[in-house]
Amino acid sequence: MLKFLGVIFRLVRSIFDTSNQVVGGQLQVTALHCFPVALFDAAVSRILCRSIDRLRMVAFDLFTLMSVPQKKATNDSPKAGLVQKLNSLLESHGVLGDSSIGAVFSYPELRVEFINRIGQRILSPVYEGSDVSEDFQLSDIVSLESKRLYDSQVYPMLQVSGSWSGSLTLKDLWGGDIPAEVSIWNSGPKDGLDGRFLFLHGEPLTYSTFKTMLGWKDRELLLALLGHMRDAIYFKDRESRFLRASDSLIKRFGLKYPHEVIGKTDFHFFGVAHASEAYEDEQQVIRTGEPIMDKEEKEVWDDQSVTWAATTKLPLYDADGNIVGTFGISRDITKKKAEDEARKELELRLQLAQRLEAIGSLAAGVAHEINTPTQFVADNVKFLGDAFSDIGKVLSACRALVEKSKSIQEMDAERDTVLKSIEEVELDFLQGEIPQTIDQSLEGLRQIASIVGSMKEFSYPSSPEKAKTDLNRAIENTLNVSRNEWKGVAEIELELDPELPKVCCLVDQFNQVVLNLVVNASHAIASTKSRQGAIKLRTSVNGYEVLLEVSDTGIGMNEETRSRIFEPFFTTKEVGKGTGQGLAMVRNIVVNTHQGRIDCESEIGVGTTFKVYLPIDCDDESID
Repeated sequence: MLKFLGVIFRLVRSIFDTSNQVVGGQLQVTALHCFPVALFDAAVSRILCRSIDRLRMVAFDLFTLMSVPQKKATNDSPKAGLVQKLNSLLESHGVLGDSSIGAVFSYPELRVEFINRIGQRILSPVYEGSDVSEDFQLSDIVSLESKRLYDSQVYPMLQVSGSWSGSLTLKDLWGGDIPAEVSIWNSGPKDGLDGRFLFLHGEPLTYSTFKTMLGWKDRELLLALLGHMRDAIYFKDRESRFLRASDSLIKRFGLKYPHEVIGKTDFHFFGVAHASEAYEDEQQVIRTGEPIMDKEEKEVWDDQSVTWAATTKLPLYDADGNIVGTFGISRDITKKKAEDEARKELELRLQLAQRLEAIGSLAAGVAHEINTPTQFVADNVKFLGDAFSDIGKVLSACRALVEKSKSIQEMDAERDTVLKSIEEVELDFLQGEIPQTIDQSLEGLRQIASIVGSMKEFSYPSSPEKAKTDLNRAIENTLNVSRNEWKGVAEIELELDPELPKVCCLVDQFNQVVLNLVVNASHAIASTKSRQGAIKLRTSVNGYEVLLEVSDTGIGMNEETRSRIFEPFFTTKEVGKGTGQGLAMVRNIVVNTHQGRIDCESEIGVGTTFKVYLPIDCDDESID
């Protein structure tokens, strides 16, 4: 059966493709599969023309039947009986199913109950993949230009007299205008219907005809474009009200049928800011006639969600060259915008990494340069300490000599001079303070040497491959380098396992983990009322892993915040103090780079503890 219908369908489609023209109201066939009409006499030609005309009518019915989804209804169902009755009543009023629009609406709801085949093809076109159906009201098929006439004359006349006739511009559910001669009347008791109905009969006013569909090819092409184009296409009048919109835009608006958008504006769907900007752009196009090309628009919807679109808006002209509105094409670039932002963020991070690498190299060089003179100074101070110790012995001998000279009268003057000098220079004080000063200087120089050494190790780029690393030493180096971040708010407590095995890791990335956790802890403590607290770092062995615990006595976090701390760009810190990258970076280094894991425990008003688990052994894989 399907194969048979396919053959018939191809046959009637081929008939549609034959060239023809209307002359003097009669159909003239100029070609029919290579058989010219001139081969036949006049009588045969007339019969052939009438046959061809009738065959075209049958072909159109079959074409419509096969291309338009039909509602399933059994002959014995109440709905099928009502449809048959309504169709019969339309035909009794001269509504021919192959040439006139016929529709029936419930009254007073005015919702469609039946529409004949031509009416369905003209008013509610359906194509493959379309969601459009014949679920509409009478007002939905009245064009905007006839809306006032409908409200002021047609509908009141129907309520008073039950009928109306005249010229009325209808529109299909996609917004296309259809000038027609329309008759509308109410059903009466003699119709034998259960309920009240409103009947509509429409005939075209233009050169085209509903029967042959001549002149409607451009309309069908436009409908195909509106139905299948992924980009949003729309037409608007001079007041920026929608005249037509593509199926993709209808779905973006959350609507089901195309006619639901007609007559509305952007203010019905978007927030005021975007709708106002779009309105001003369209009015500018109407005033100047100049198009707006590929403008990126931030679309803020009523629910405050945000999308991005690249929009082109152009003036819409009528046949006389007057601007009657605008039309535009809008492409959703939300995903592309997010990708661009991510790329820009990555570029910034790469630039930052490059700057940090350059600073690191510079810091390593500076540390090396500082280390040499520091060593000189340390050696000289140590020499001074040793020398002063020897001088102290000489001074002690001098003191003993002065004491013995008291019995020698001839040395009274010299002795008095020496005692006076000792008193003036406060020799006792100097002998007590100079050794302490030298010891403190040596301690300071040792701290400088330690910091310089930590800077060299912290800044020196590590191997791209994991290597066995002393984590305790790495922690101490990081604390030395970051002293300025925590010394004003926290005391550092270290419980580093002296038996901790060396761990296979990238030392510079591990240093970054420790630095980020310590800085995060110091900021948490600084947010407390006292602005003072403690940061405790503890290392231990946990089976095949090592455990690093970083605890603070900061403000703590609630469960909602704790569940989001590893999300990129999430931060609870004030603007300019936090980027939302620190903990996300920590998690990436621990989990993705080192195949470890990280946990967080926190309590409001008590503090937070991060637990970092790293496998001890290497995985023998190079790190890019």
